[in-house]
Amino acid sequence: MFPWGMFPFNEDIKKLTEQLNPSDVHSYVNDMMKKLMNNTPMDNMLSPQMNNTKDTQKSNNEVSAQVFETFDDVYVRLHLPPNISLSQLKIFHTSNQVIIENLSGEGSKQIFTLPSLVKKKGATAQVKNQILELKIPRHDDLQYTEITVSEKL
Repeated sequence: MFPWGMFPFNEDIKKLTEQLNPSDVHSYVNDMMKKLMNNTPMDNMLSPQMNNTKDTQKSNNEVSAQVFETFDDVYVRLHLPPNISLSQLKIFHTSNQVIIENLSGEGSKQIFTLPSLVKKKGATAQVKNQILELKIPRHDDLQYTEITVSEKL
C-alpha cells in the first residue's frame, strides 16, 4: 500500500497555499524576472541558460571576455584596453582554449577556456570599436569507440 501520509501535499501545504496572497506571488515573479532580465536585450539573447554564455573575469590588470557558442562557431569577445597596439597582440588557440599574449602589458598571458572543441584552422579575428572578436569553427568530434562489457566468472 502507498504511504499517502508521507506524500508532500499534506494539510500543512494546503493551509500554506490558502494563505498566499496573489499580489505577493505576482510581485515575487516580477522581481525574479527583473533580476533575470537586468542586462540589455542582446545580452539576454546570449544568456547562460540559452547559449552557454560565460563571462570570464580575471584579476585587476587582466581583461574580461565573453565566450559563447553557436551551432557552427565559438566566439570570444573582449574589450581592448585603450593603449593597446594590435601589432603587439599574439593570439593562439588549442582545441579548447584561447591564449592571448601582451593584452594587459608586455609579457602578459591570458587563457580563456572554450565551451566546446574547435577546429585547428579557420579562425578569424576582427576589431571594431575597441572590441576584439574571435570566431573559431566548432569541431564536432564524433569519434567514439564502443566498449564491450564482459562478465567475470
